[in-house]
Amino acid sequence: MSEKKLIDKILDDARWVEVIDIFRVESANINAGEGGPAEIDVKTVHLEDGTVVPRISPQAIFRMIRDYWIEEGEKVDVAREEPGKPAPLPECNPVKYIDDDLFGYLMARAGSSDETSEGSKRAKKPKGPESRPGPIRSIGAIGLFEYPDDTDFLTSIVSTTEAEAGGSMVTKRIYTNTFILPIWCDVRRIGQEAIPQKDKTIEFKPLTNADGDKITSEERKRRLMRFFESLFYLGKLMPGASKMPLSPKILVVGLFKKPNITLYDALENDLNVRIKEVRLQKEQTRTGEERIVSIASGKVVFSLEPNAFIEKCNLYKDDIIEIKIGILESFFNKSASEIEEEITAKLDNSLKSKIKFIKLEDLKKELVFKEEKKN
Repeated sequence: MSEKKLIDKILDDARWVEVIDIFRVESANINAGEGGPAEIDVKTVHLEDGTVVPRISPQAIFRMIRDYWIEEGEKVDVAREEPGKPAPLPECNPVKYIDDDLFGYLMARAGSSDETSEGSKRAKKPKGPESRPGPIRSIGAIGLFEYPDDTDFLTSIVSTTEAEAGGSMVTKRIYTNTFILPIWCDVRRIGQEAIPQKDKTIEFKPLTNADGDKITSEERKRRLMRFFESLFYLGKLMPGASKMPLSPKILVVGLFKKPNITLYDALENDLNVRIKEVRLQKEQTRTGEERIVSIASGKVVFSLEPNAFIEKCNLYKDDIIEIKIGILESFFNKSASEIEEEITAKLDNSLKSKIKFIKLEDLKKELVFKEEKKN
């Protein structure tokens, strides 16, 4: 009997899943458009010591995921403008749309008149907002390094050909940074609604629409696989430029028995990113003087000092079902097996078989695959 794939373990065994995606952004701003036409700002976070790091909002991340689904032909409940018409309201139908199910929605519905049996009309009481809290949520991505407030000019200050005069000059805030993106999933609520019972318990039933269509277990699995698939193809579409890829260097998938367990802060603390090669060389200035300058290769290398990660895993040892960490080995100073051996030696005995470091390509195979058709 073959071992159960990770996606099946999530749906069958887990109560709570934490996903940690670590990726790099190269000379760009994927929150572009937030600051208006004159200046495009970078969202930032002020840390306790006054350091300022860039941030990517969860709305931006979820929009990237939606854009990928749209490109792949998935039905997404995104209101899009049509020429001469106002943008339509979203349908807020989690049975029909994957994003309404996984990310939730909030729609204000106004009250309307109601027919009585005698034919007269009476005013309905206004309905409250119609909402579905998403089972998948995030706080957005945080940069690991300080933001130096770099600026790029989107148009030339002076025309070199004199073909045009002046022009609208726009500045764009940019950065190059490594980001850590935590995402949490309340597994029981994927494709299901929580119904309070008279005995104060909660019963979970498949989401069903007015036509009686419901989300099947096969559809729950397909949607979850679609979500994981999108993380390998994240990207922000920039005006006048190709889509910027944000492929993961590390992807962590943790399965837990209880909610509200987080490991991302421990990994954020333990991860080191440095320039792989920096050399000194002499350079002659225009005045004929010589000076020593440092030349970086541009290559980066990731390494882990897993002290906080080990301590936090030991803290939640009774709640951990399994944790799999996929890494892009060419970006690391050690192989996946070497990192696992180092960590396993310090873990509680009950965790040694539950935490695995593997190649990122192998993790993808466990999360995203095509089902074999049964005869």
